[in-house]
Amino acid sequence: MRLKLFVIFMVAVFALTLPSKNLVAQSYNSAISANPIALAYGMFNATYESRMTAVNSFTISGYYWSFSNWTAFGFGGSYRWYLKLVQDKKTPLEGLSAGPAIAIGFWKWNYAGYNYSGGTSIAIGGEAAYKWVFDGFVVEPILQIMFNVANIEGLDYRPFGAGVNIGYAWK
Repeated sequence: MRLKLFVIFMVAVFALTLPSKNLVAQSYNSAISANPIALAYGMFNATYESRMTAVNSFTISGYYWSFSNWTAFGFGGSYRWYLKLVQDKKTPLEGLSAGPAIAIGFWKWNYAGYNYSGGTSIAIGGEAAYKWVFDGFVVEPILQIMFNVANIEGLDYRPFGAGVNIGYAWK
């Protein structure tokens, strides 16, 4: 078992250190994207990302959730570090990133004519993503793990997930 894990690890390290076809990476300063896969689960998000320094960026997101009889609008953000482990001559906004994230949701419950408004949830956690940019077109698989620090009684919502953001980046 250890030998198999070692071989997989070495293959991954070798594959991640291969030289890029394009050794001169373009530097993008901003990107906007959305996760179309989340629509199948009753969620819509749009994210704006802006480069801050040579190794990090920040994001601002807008959300809409529809969960059971609950709906919500919200916003969030994250601070991303672009990790040099697999950078492959890339600069932010490309490559592997990870960092802390927060999401705030303003929830409303509606069932059979009964309404409840005014609930707010706050979730903190982290995210990891890998962003490819092809002539401005963005493809970004992303994983978010969040934990509710302020929740609403009766709402059994877990703010975590995976998806693929699609969008556009510019200089």
